[in-house]
Amino acid sequence: MSTTTLLFSIEQHLFQIGGPILLFIGTTSCMLNLLVLNTINLRKSPCTMCLVAVNIINLAYLFEASCLILASIDRVLITSQNAGTRRLSTRRLTIINIIIVCSFWAVFHIHALIFTQIIQYGIDYFVCIYQPGTYTTFITYYILVVSGSLPPALLTIFGCWTVKNIRQISRIKHNAGTSTTGTVIIDRSHTLQSKDQQLIRMLFIDILSYIICKYPVTIMLIYQQITKYDNKSDERQQIEQAILELTTFLYYVKYSIGCYTNMIASKTFRTELKRIFLKMIQYFHF
Repeated sequence: MSTTTLLFSIEQHLFQIGGPILLFIGTTSCMLNLLVLNTINLRKSPCTMCLVAVNIINLAYLFEASCLILASIDRVLITSQNAGTRRLSTRRLTIINIIIVCSFWAVFHIHALIFTQIIQYGIDYFVCIYQPGTYTTFITYYILVVSGSLPPALLTIFGCWTVKNIRQISRIKHNAGTSTTGTVIIDRSHTLQSKDQQLIRMLFIDILSYIICKYPVTIMLIYQQITKYDNKSDERQQIEQAILELTTFLYYVKYSIGCYTNMIASKTFRTELKRIFLKMIQYFHF
């Protein structure tokens, strides 16, 4: 069996079998996340509101990266040593930012309704394609920059910034506990609660899974742009297309694993999820 035949077979079975499975576990993951994150113990945090928005967006396949970035910014604010900066982490401001961001992207993507063509290749076989030329080039670079490169870069920056803030908090607390001369005064609101620490871990795992799942397709698109003027054999083109399809499948895995990574990261999440299941069992008298 040739390499192209093997890749085509894997690609075909991956989408035929893996697609419905991914859809099922992804929908289940988003619904469980929404149930747990809306419990009293978690829903008061601005970061939780961003994570709720992420899961709603995952169900609709829209604007996920923007809400993850907002959640990362909130964790930077809540871990800041400056009390004024920490006060910016509010539910009201988070709601306003989510509405502004989602409204902006909803308006921005109107061009897709105008410059996308529906082509019929056969009986009951229709395919949506971008208008060839300038618009196709624009979409390619849009995917590379806005969807591929910019979100991971911003998430990494804000994630490192949060880690830096946490280390500074730990260092101050350590100095306060070991100092025998003088007095160190620490604002009590500066101490991170267990819930905030768990939300930070959940967010970091979300960022890591975002980069792992979504960056390969970006790298593949960059490769295609670099080599688009090369003379490619039919076999090479088929291999590249198969790899692109496989990385595209991995791209969608990110939408399906949020609940399961949150279970790993947060004890509170696991406790609330267990409580919800017990209530469901009691309700249905299993």
